[in-house]
Order: sequence, then structure tokens, then C-alpha cells
Amino acid sequence: MSAREEFLRGLAAGGGQMPEPTPATSPAITWPNDWDTVLDTAIREWGGEWDTKRVQHLYLARYRRGLYRSDARACLSRRAHQGLMTLHDRPDSRFYTLKAGESR
Repeated sequence: MSAREEFLRGLAAGGGQMPEPTPATSPAITWPNDWDTVLDTAIREWGGEWDTKRVQHLYLARYRRGLYRSDARACLSRRAHQGLMTLHDRPDSRFYTLKAGESR
């Protein structure tokens, strides 16, 4: 029996009411304890333009697992809101740099 047939059979058996949704089975993302320190150190030591791809590469090299683009963007955006980085928003790219006056 296919999943669709099983769903429809369960729907009919329940008097036409939708069954209760089941919670997602994937575990919540856990961040490594030293991630903020690793990223901050890399930004200060290496300088330059930081975009989501560069953050993803750093995460992959350090922890041997991937990082979603949205999470990389959130890491950079948070630092910009804290006043540590400057956002450069161009029509074809968006990147951040260490704010002038921050120690390297």
C-alpha cells in the first residue's frame, strides 16, 4: 500500500478528520562551543571580504560538516548589528568587512 493510499484510508477511518501531525524527526542543530571564537579570530586574522560562501568554507574546514547559507548569513549579520563589521551591499554581491578601527 502506498503512503497516499494509507493516508486516505486513515482519513476515511477517522470520520473524514485530518490525523494529528507527527513531529519532525530530525534533531535540532547544535552549534559547536567554539564556533563564535573561530569565526571572530578568522575575521580578525585574515581580514578581507567575508560572504556566506567564505563562512561556509571555514565551517566545513573546521568541523567537517556543512553549514546552511542562511546560518552563515545570520552569523555575519549579527556581527554587523553588533558594530563589528560593515555591510557592503552591491547589486551583484553582498559581503562584510571588519569595521575600521577594529583590531586585527
